Amino acid sequence: MKDFHSGDVFAVRGKGIFGWACRNLFTPTTDRVHFGIIYDYVEEDKDYIILESIIGSTNKGMTVGRLSTYNMDDIEVYRVAGSDWENLGRRAATSLTKYGRAPYDHLLLIKVVFSCLRFLALGKLPPWKPEHIPYAGDSRLICTEAANQAWAMVGKPIIPQGVVPLPAGFKQALDTGKLLRVYP
Repeated sequence: MKDFHSGDVFAVRGKGIFGWACRNLFTPTTDRVHFGIIYDYVEEDKDYIILESIIGSTNKGMTVGRLSTYNMDDIEVYRVAGSDWENLGRRAATSLTKYGRAPYDHLLLIKVVFSCLRFLALGKLPPWKPEHIPYAGDSRLICTEAANQAWAMVGKPIIPQGVVPLPAGFKQALDTGKLLRVYP
């Protein structure tokens, strides 16, 4: 497996309704729908510990898992440009553990859907930018919020404060050089 660092952001290719929305409703378009943070490498397993917020039948929210859960053909890994990996990347990943019991933010998904419906009712057709959607963070996290929050807590948010962290925002950070793709 590639040499990833603590604090690297992973993104998973998506299908279904979320994948369709990321490719058709928001700009810049992306095929990535799920994001998380790489925490550490486990040498004996040749695998990475990851931190992610997932939706589940038991309202999971923040969880610890392994990168090998995902098909590596569906994964991209990004690094925050200009970061000190020995200190800042590790601090970003570790600071996300403060949200260790945070529930999944279903309400944010509902707000995004209602914002899209409102845009349509006002005659504003897609694509829309993440900054067009009203946003205020809280103690619940969707996956993109978790990845962004890790870096925000060390003073280097990937997506600016006050902008809803949607996959399009991560694509914009990649396009502007704020994120660098390190895999594949």
